[in-house]
Amino acid sequence: MDKSIYTALNSMQILRINQSVTSQNLANSNATGFQKDLSANFSSVYLDRDKGIDPRVFAIQDASGFDNAPGPKNETGAKLDIAIDGEGYFFVKPDNGKIALSRRGDFKVSANGTFIDGTGTPALNIDLEVITIPPHRNITVADDGTIEIEPLNAPEGEKVKISQLATVSGSEVPLAKSEDGYVRTVNGTVPEPDNKMRLLSGFLEGSNVKTVDELVSNLENSRSYEINVKFITTAKEIDEATASLMRMPN
Repeated sequence: MDKSIYTALNSMQILRINQSVTSQNLANSNATGFQKDLSANFSSVYLDRDKGIDPRVFAIQDASGFDNAPGPKNETGAKLDIAIDGEGYFFVKPDNGKIALSRRGDFKVSANGTFIDGTGTPALNIDLEVITIPPHRNITVADDGTIEIEPLNAPEGEKVKISQLATVSGSEVPLAKSEDGYVRTVNGTVPEPDNKMRLLSGFLEGSNVKTVDELVSNLENSRSYEINVKFITTAKEIDEATASLMRMPN
C-alpha cells in the first residue's frame, strides 16, 4: 500500500477532532458564559529528513486552546445575574473539589443557603471559601462583588455585608480548559483573587461562539475530509493497477 495513504489518514484524524470541537461549540452557542474551544491548526513535518531527501510530509496538530474573548452582555434585570465587564473570571468549586475559573454569572441562593451558579456550582469569596447566605428579604451584589442582604429580623432597609465574590483579571500562568469544561492554570495552581474587574448586576454574558463561523468551519472540515477520502481511493486504485502490471507475463 502507498505510504501516502497514511498521511491522508492522519489528516483525517485531525479533521475529525476539529469537527468534534465545532460540534461542541455549536451545542454551547446559547450557554451562559461559555468560551469557545479553538480548532487545532494544521502544520507539517518532513519525513526521512536525515537521509537528505524530503519525499513526503506528515500532518501534525498544533496545540489548541480556547477563546477568552468576552461574550455579549444581555440585560435581564435580575439582581443575581452578574456579568464581568471585560476579561476576568469568577472562582468556583466544582464537584471534583478542584477550584476553577468561570465566566458564568447566573447566580442564585440554593435551598441550603449556598451561593451557586446555574449549574449548581458554588461560587467562592475572596478567601476562596464557599459563600453561604443567611435568610433574607432582599439581596444585592455591588460592582466590586460585595454581597449585601436585608436580614429577615432586621429593620426594613438595613443592609448587612455578607461576603465578596472573588474575581481575578488573569493569570501569569497560562490557562487551559480542563476535562470538566472549567478553566484552570496549566500547572494546577490557583491564582490569587485581585477583584480588579467591574461587575454588572442585572446582566448575563452569553456564549462567545459565533454560530455562522462554526457552521462555515464545519463545512470546510467536511470538504477536506472528503478530499482525503478521494485521495485514499485514488491511491488504492493506483496501487492495485501497479500490482496488476507487475503480475503480467513477459
